[in-house]
Amino acid sequence: MYLITSAFGGTLGLIFLVVWLTLSLYSLVNILRTHAINGGSKILWVVIIIVVPIVGSLTYLFWRSVKTL
Repeated sequence: MYLITSAFGGTLGLIFLVVWLTLSLYSLVNILRTHAINGGSKILWVVIIIVVPIVGSLTYLFWRSVKTL
């Protein structure tokens, strides 16, 4: 049990933190710079990404890629 706890608190925790921050920041910057999304939708996406960062960011990136097809 200690091995699992120390792994998530150490290296895996750091990797997860970096992935979480990178994904969230990339999504937020992309939302704010895009002109194809209106103001209300931008606010909704920002709130979603703040409340559920990983799921919200992945959902936005998936939605954006499907919408551009």
